[in-house]
Amino acid sequence: MQGMHNRILFSKILVAIDGSTSAKRAFEQSIYLASTCDSKLEVVHVVPCEFGGDSVNTFELVEELKNKGKKILEQCKKIAAKKNISIKTFSDLGDPAKIILELAKSNDYDLIVMGSRGRSAFKELLLGSVTQKVAHHAKCPIMVVR
Repeated sequence: MQGMHNRILFSKILVAIDGSTSAKRAFEQSIYLASTCDSKLEVVHVVPCEFGGDSVNTFELVEELKNKGKKILEQCKKIAAKKNISIKTFSDLGDPAKIILELAKSNDYDLIVMGSRGRSAFKELLLGSVTQKVAHHAKCPIMVVR
């Protein structure tokens, strides 16, 4: 009976990843949940637009971060395929919290899984600020993984 309840509870999970250690753990946790609850898993990677300064350098940095994001998402697809888990990936550019919340609003997720600390292009000045914003505004449950 418990298994049936789990299947209904988390049929669609969004996991936000950014290359940080806690985001990697969040993805691992979402894989576990997806396999136990028979969930569809959607993974998003957002390149933050928080860069100032010279536009050529900014463009190169954004391109580099986009490429890193693609590699991370490819890795996620491989891991999910090995576990026979249905996965869809997205990447975007902008304010990570805003994009995650917009996705959550328009896609009807049962759960959002995130790491407790994000990775910014610079030093981690505001640890977990994206997670805090999402946790504060999301309409569905959030699992924060350390």
